[in-house]
Amino acid sequence: MKKVPLEKLPTSSKRKIDYREFPWLKLDYVEVEEGVILRVFKIPCKNKDSKIKILVVAGLVSHFIGWIDLDKQLSEIGTVYHIESREKSSAIHSKKDVDFSMETYADDIYKIIQHYNLDEYYLFGDSFGSEMAVTYLDKGYPTPKGLILISPVKSFAFSGWMKALFSVAPYWLYFPLLPFLLLVLKYFRTDIKNDAGTYYLNKRNMTTSRPKRMKKCALHMFSYNSDVDYSKIKCPTYIFAASTDKMHSYQDSVNIAENIPNSIFENLVFYHKTHSRVTSNKIRDFITDVEGKEEKKN
Repeated sequence: MKKVPLEKLPTSSKRKIDYREFPWLKLDYVEVEEGVILRVFKIPCKNKDSKIKILVVAGLVSHFIGWIDLDKQLSEIGTVYHIESREKSSAIHSKKDVDFSMETYADDIYKIIQHYNLDEYYLFGDSFGSEMAVTYLDKGYPTPKGLILISPVKSFAFSGWMKALFSVAPYWLYFPLLPFLLLVLKYFRTDIKNDAGTYYLNKRNMTTSRPKRMKKCALHMFSYNSDVDYSKIKCPTYIFAASTDKMHSYQDSVNIAENIPNSIFENLVFYHKTHSRVTSNKIRDFITDVEGKEEKKN
């Protein structure tokens, strides 16, 4: 299989990955409830003396390869734990009735934190992964040292006809319909001229997901509207969003940032930049700044 440079992987067309190509990457499996086991990608920090821990919660059905370069860059300052949530293809379900409620996703985060015995950590969420992260906080679980949110959303941003299609169509029609869905993604949900990277990120997500599981998750999330009180979030928070993003509500991100006290907000214009090394460097600077302020206090 042709090798792709690490920084090119997020927007490459490479679908099947042999993770043995990356000796610095460890794959763990964590049981979050009876009948549900999640895969966690662990990237140990290059600096053996670092005590920084970064927990990454990616968006629904997003593929790890979309984040691998950013995660690798973050591991230069801390150990990274990338959670593949319960709707993803890697999750092991040995029971039929799996709950996909936002509260259950938040509980999964806590159980993984317990599994690794993390006392202090940074919590990083993307898209609906951001909502999982803030729901985790809203439920009263331990507050992280810092919070990073990328394109946080309050509701499931899908058009009415897409919701209707998912609701009535049997899951096995997904792959026959996939070419049509990819055309919709390319020409109606992506600025393909200026932001082609976003198309390739989402194309991989759509082509590697499990339709039956994705449908069950979507039916849970279609009616979701956040009731999180963002004003109660007290930890340092850095929020990224993209004003040209057609897959997430930019206004949601703006409103959330305005409601979180002393949060930092940055418009990256194009969504694919949220997965870039530039953004990784900004996150690293944010974490380093929080660490420096804590050292001064002590």
